[in-house]
Amino acid sequence: MSQIFENLPVKVAELPELTPTDLQPIDKRYLKVLLIMQSIIFTLLTIGGAAIVYFSPDIEPTLLHFAYACAPTLVLWGLSAALTLKGFKKKKYALRERDLLYTKGLIWSVRTSIPFNRIQHAEVKQGPLDRIFKLHSIKIYTAGGSQSDLSIPGLPEETALRIKEFVLGKTAEDGAIE
Repeated sequence: MSQIFENLPVKVAELPELTPTDLQPIDKRYLKVLLIMQSIIFTLLTIGGAAIVYFSPDIEPTLLHFAYACAPTLVLWGLSAALTLKGFKKKKYALRERDLLYTKGLIWSVRTSIPFNRIQHAEVKQGPLDRIFKLHSIKIYTAGGSQSDLSIPGLPEETALRIKEFVLGKTAEDGAIE
């Protein structure tokens, strides 16, 4: 039972490259979903700021007070929308032979790779706004717990279902090999 343990180095230059054409963009309709969700949230925050001014016994509700109460929210809304528009281009995924890859982030760029042999379960989800735009998300659950799970939003139904079936098929194959 004497086995020799080896751990040979791998040359980084010899690794296969991931080209930008390998990455598939998220459906553009998902950008509308994101902007509508932001609009709902910031509208509620703006109304909340105005309500504080209106119902406060210490503040006389003048136009200037409403402007002071609502301006920060409106500025943040604009910044949030600008970041969403710019960052949306970074949301991409790739389905490869042995793993699923997802990239996102404008300020903090994140590239997540989930090997098929770590996947335990996959599900296709759809929220109310996603339903209106006929979009789905695929959620991948891994053996590493919730920190290592992956969700890819903004996929057409057929694409999400095909990815799920492919991933579960590869997971079954990898499980049979081990």
